[in-house]
Amino acid sequence: MIIHNIPFPFYKIMMSFSIIIGILYVFFALKNENISKKNILLFFIFFFIITYMSAKTYTFVVSGFKKKFLECGLSSYGGLIGVIISPLIYEKIYPSDKKIIKYSILSLPLIYSFGKIGCFFVGCCYGIPYNGPFSVTYPHGLNIPLFPIQLLESFVFFILFLFCNTNKNKKNISYITLLLISILKFSLDFLRYSHIKELISSNQIFSIFLFIITAFLIIKKNTIHKK
Repeated sequence: MIIHNIPFPFYKIMMSFSIIIGILYVFFALKNENISKKNILLFFIFFFIITYMSAKTYTFVVSGFKKKFLECGLSSYGGLIGVIISPLIYEKIYPSDKKIIKYSILSLPLIYSFGKIGCFFVGCCYGIPYNGPFSVTYPHGLNIPLFPIQLLESFVFFILFLFCNTNKNKKNISYITLLLISILKFSLDFLRYSHIKELISSNQIFSIFLFIITAFLIIKKNTIHKK
């Protein structure tokens, strides 16, 4: 499969679309939980602004501050930080709406799944050299057959979203979602082209920290609950 350069900002469109999809999911989930529309609207203001800025800031920092901030792409892990921070800020204002964080976290695999489609068509976050079925070539990029890691990530994280959403009422589902995200991101990152030159990527380092912190929070929560 050959993907030619797209003459319009498809990447930005898909990234924005993925955030909108996530917002719609959270909106209807909160609406079903009888959260007031005013509170939901306020949360989305925090959600969109903080997530968008966090996604760009992560790319800016990882690039070593070499890129211009406004020209930086939107990082999935940067977006993850924003998705976690925005409901935390919101709950400081409205502490009664405890399910904001839960549905924000559950929306992450869905947002990421749609976002990777944008990465696939513009040729960023590309995979390792690969000549097998479904290989993809970007003439404007490396111009060699590559593994379609973006599509694999999109599929895997959409399945993760369906699984977590189906089990949304189970105990610790928010923590379980974060654990699975960290494991999948760490594993799938080995299929990216960057691993030809580096032993471990910045995304994988973040995955390790995310896993450790989430596991610690689960243990702490269960310990307090037993007491």
